Order: sequence, then structure tokens, then C-alpha cells
Amino acid sequence: MNGTARLLVVLGLLGVTAVSGAQEAGVEQMLEVSAQEMTGDPLTDDQVQMLNGEINVGRIDLERLRQIVAEASRGEKMRMSLMDCIQLALAGNPDLQVAAIEPEKSVADILSAKGEFDPTLSGSFNYVRASQEASAEYRTFGGINSIDTYNTRWQIGVGGKLHWGTAYEVSLDIDKTESTYNSFIEEYSGGLTLTLSQPLLRGRSAKANLANIRIAKLSRQVSDLTVLQTVMTTISEVIKAYWDLVGARENLRVREESLANAERLLEITQKQLAIGTVAAIEVLQSKAGVAVRQSDLISARSSVSDAEDLLKQLLNLRDGDIFSARQILPTDRPKVAEFDLEAIRLSDEELKDRIDMALETRPEMLIAKLEIDTSQIERDRAANDLLPKLDVTGSLYQGGREHYLSGVFDGIRERTDNSYSYGVQGSVPIGNRAARGQYQRAKLNVRQSERKLERTKQEIMLKVRLALRGVYTSQILVESNGQARALQEANVTAEEKRLRLGVTTSYRVLQVQEDLTSAQTQEVSARVAYEKALVELRLAEGALLDSLGIEYVAPEPEPTVRFFRSVYPRSPK
Repeated sequence: MNGTARLLVVLGLLGVTAVSGAQEAGVEQMLEVSAQEMTGDPLTDDQVQMLNGEINVGRIDLERLRQIVAEASRGEKMRMSLMDCIQLALAGNPDLQVAAIEPEKSVADILSAKGEFDPTLSGSFNYVRASQEASAEYRTFGGINSIDTYNTRWQIGVGGKLHWGTAYEVSLDIDKTESTYNSFIEEYSGGLTLTLSQPLLRGRSAKANLANIRIAKLSRQVSDLTVLQTVMTTISEVIKAYWDLVGARENLRVREESLANAERLLEITQKQLAIGTVAAIEVLQSKAGVAVRQSDLISARSSVSDAEDLLKQLLNLRDGDIFSARQILPTDRPKVAEFDLEAIRLSDEELKDRIDMALETRPEMLIAKLEIDTSQIERDRAANDLLPKLDVTGSLYQGGREHYLSGVFDGIRERTDNSYSYGVQGSVPIGNRAARGQYQRAKLNVRQSERKLERTKQEIMLKVRLALRGVYTSQILVESNGQARALQEANVTAEEKRLRLGVTTSYRVLQVQEDLTSAQTQEVSARVAYEKALVELRLAEGALLDSLGIEYVAPEPEPTVRFFRSVYPRSPK
């Protein structure tokens, strides 16, 4: 784009339209004069008159943008520190609320796994009434035409399984019989039976039978560590979002100062134009600078709003059921550690200590180790399932028979009727492919978990290394950009003095001011980047919560449904 086109674009931004061919030629002449000013050559009287005649400075109006800038700054404000944001996030962040449910589900899984060893109370009641026509022999010799029987049977028992695989059942059976044979006189019989079955191979040990409970308990630990990891990640996101908002507001302040500098320059050139010491093009360039910086200010305010909305989302900050419209004013400012070249040189020694700490404390490492433990338990259980089924069984019975119910219990005590039995039973699938496949899969899961642990270790080491380098790099950039900003401040002061002396142009002053704005913006970005790099380092080390003085406490699980409520005919809510 040539000089004429650039000036026409600036004029278009400022509201100057409908440039004729003669005016375009005049613009080219003005650019030549502007170039002459840039070289420091004095303007002739004709050139000054030409500039003043061609440009109507009064046609350029900046008030519309000023109104937009003023309206953009309205709204209710809320001052918040970094710790205020962290506490709000811990209380209301949606991700944390979702993650906090997982440990409670794990507690329910533990309870469910323990239910495998809950004894079962069972009972039954049966009543039978039968009538059968008697045979010819009974009719002829016994005078009985039909045989009637009334039988009532009660049964109650308790059965279950013990940790070492023993299956047991204790049952009490009572029969009451009235029939034609006993002249319909009540007769009670029954007894107490104890039945046991003990695996000798498959399912024999407590290690195999308690596998589900042990896995459920490990899953509870994994859930707690996952919540801890989510807490650390969420807090780091909140902190970085907070510093992004601080950086956006600092950048807004820089843009406001840049606009103030441009307006001050405009005021100077307008006064110089009034006394005839500068051409109108100087005022035009000053107004162009003001217009551009007003636009930059509006863009900076939009960036502040975007940073606020991101932070509000992490904090779940609402006004009722809608997104909060309040402005957040952060009260903390970046604090960069003192630049120490010797510490940077010794960073390799520091890196080893930080990596060792990360490998001990990071939740990902602990989760990976628990996954190995879980896979080993599953492998041991699968190995036990490879064995043939070989059980020894036995039963013991004691009872009695009497016309009264008490006679049955006397018979149980005195062993009037008694018996016992024992035996061995076994089975093995031909080929045993299902168990072999499960065992092979369990072995591969162990190997895969071990590889995951190694991969997690490498990832953590890389994160610590990158985070530490990021801290030192941003610290160096803060020092460098601070020096650049100080030099640009001195340059702006010197260039404005030159303008008052008439040895430079407003265009040149605008350039120097823009260089200052760029240096200030880069310094703000470097300071914010340092704080964010520090957060990344503490997160990589697993020391983020300790550095903030936050102690994570696993959430208390909700009380489970009570036994009597669980068996109530109406389902619990």
C-alpha cells in the first residue's frame, strides 16, 4: 500500500469521505510535505498555506468514539483477591462438584462387594391336603375307603459364605402330619441340619474370595486421588484465569495511558496550529492517533470482559440463575522474584530435587501404582480360577418325632433322630479355555499398568522440566521488558520535548508513544506469564495446595440406606 492509500484509509476511519481527484492530488502533495518534515527540512510559506487550505480539521469528529469508550466502562464492580476466587471455586466449581461424587460411588461399591459375605435368612411354609381312594386290600381288610392326609411344613434357615470360601447353611425343618393312618392325630417331626462345603482348590483362600473388596477399596483410593487431581487442576485454572484478568486490566490501563498521551499530543498540536507554528496535517495525524487508540481501548475492554467471563465460569458466579454481569476487580498484582543469575545457573541441581518431589506427591503417580495393585489382584484371582473345582462337603442332622411340637426340640437336643454325611465333589472344564483366556488377559493388564506407570513418570519429569524453564524464562523476560519500558518512557519524554521545540513531527511522537505502549504491554504479559509459569511449576511438582495453604479433605460419603428401610416393601427414594 502506497502512502496515498494509507492516508486515505486513515481519513476514512476518521469520517472524512468523498475525496475527489483534485483532493487526491492534494493528498499526494501533503505526503510530499510530510516526508519533507520527516527529513527535517523547513517548510516554505506556500507549503504551509497549501496544507492549511487543503485540510479541514474541523470535519474530523472524535466524540462518537469517546461516547462509546465512556459507556463501555459502566457497570457494578466487585473487588476480589486471588484467595477469594480460590475459595469460591472450591465451593461452587461444577467440575469439582461432579468429581466429588466419585468417592461416594466407590464407598457404595465397597459396601456392595462386602455383601457377597452377608448371611441370607430364608423361610418357607407349605400346607398340603390330599385325599386318595384306598386300594381293594385296604377296603377289604381294613375297612378304609379313602386315605386322607393333612400336611403342614415350616422351614427356616440361614446360609452364606465365609472369607476363606466355606459355604454354610443351618436350617430347621418341622412337619405336622394328620392322616387316616394315625386316626388324624397330630404328629410332629423334623430337625436341625448343618451343611458345610469347603473348596480345596478353586476359591479356597481368602486372597481369592476377598478380591472384589480389595479392588473396591483400591478404587476408593483412586477416586480420592482423582478428586485431588481435579482440585489441583481446577485451582491452577482459576489462578491462571485470575492472572489473565489482571493482565487484561493492566493492558487496559496501558491503553488508557496511551490514549491520554495521544490526547495530550492532540492538545499540543492544536495550540501550535492556533498560533501558526505547525501545519494542519500535524493536527490530522494527532487526531488519527487518538482515533486508533480509542479503538485499541475498546478492544482492550472487550478482552477484559472475556477474561472476566472465563473466571466467572470457573467460579460458577451467578446472579440467581443467570450469568453474573458484575465486573471483577482483582486486588492482587504479580510479584516477580528478584532476578538472580546464579540461581538460574544452578537450575539443573534444583531440577532434580523438584522431579523427585513430583514423583512422590503427584496424584497421577499414586493412581498409576494403585492400578498396578488392582491388576495384580485380578491376576491372582484369575490364576486361582484356573484350578479345578474340588470341594469337600458334609452335613449333620439331629431331630425327633412326637405328637407334640416340644418333642421335636427334645429330639434335637437328645439326638433322637440323627445322621451325618460327608463327601467330595469336583469338576474341571475340558480345555478350560475361559479361565485360561481370563488369566492371559489379567497378565497383560499387569504389564500394561507397569508401562503406564513408566509413561506417567516420564510425563511428570517433562512437565517439571518445562515448567521450571518457563519460570526462569519469564523471569528473564520481565527483567528485559522492564528495562525496555524504562528506555521507551525516556524516549517519549525526549520526543515530546523535541515536538515543543519544533524539531520533530507529531507522527514521529505517535510512533514513539506506540513503542512505549508495546513495551508496557510486553512487560505486563511477561509478569502475568511469570505467575502462570509459577503455577504450572507448583502443579507439576504436586505442591500447589501446600503453597496456597490448602488442605484437601476427602468428602464424607452420604449415609447408605438402612437395612430395615432397604427391605421395606416401598422402595426408598
